[in-house]
Amino acid sequence: MKKSIAGILAIALFGIVANATTIDTSKAQTSWTAYKTPTKVAVAGTFNDIAYKFGKKSDSIASTLEGATASIDPMKVDLKDATKNKNMKNFFFSGFKKGGIKVTFKNVMEGKDQGTILAMVRMNEKTVKVPMTYTITDGKFVATGLIDVMEFGLNDAFKKLATGCHDLHEGMTWSQVNISFSAPIK
Repeated sequence: MKKSIAGILAIALFGIVANATTIDTSKAQTSWTAYKTPTKVAVAGTFNDIAYKFGKKSDSIASTLEGATASIDPMKVDLKDATKNKNMKNFFFSGFKKGGIKVTFKNVMEGKDQGTILAMVRMNEKTVKVPMTYTITDGKFVATGLIDVMEFGLNDAFKKLATGCHDLHEGMTWSQVNISFSAPIK
């Protein structure tokens, strides 16, 4: 009887572990979408220098992402357009105080193919709590959130960007930026 119970527990434990979902951290990506013009035209970008550090455990999404960090050099912005890259560097990111951008994930809640994360985003020497939600669809984990660059004390840098790109942005640059973290499921 004891062997039967132990066998059933072993099979159940194996089933839980075998069905555990986690992300492929080697293929993690961070991106963002800013907006310009009165019709809110999207401008998508990323950075070419992002250093990720993930949790020591990788048996679930929550254990992989709890305490995970991303350190970003904003001067390595990539909008797939040399002029846009130059404008972002010269008009916006050059106005940052030292330290680059750092994101730390906290309070990861893992549900069935969905969950929440509290991203502690540090820019311009100021940290802002950014709630993010995630979904898992078609084998891909995607977490999204929304920041407002004004919350980071970037009023001067934002004004410089809006002024420098006034004609290109048809007189309107939005301060809200969607942020995204994604990775395949394994």
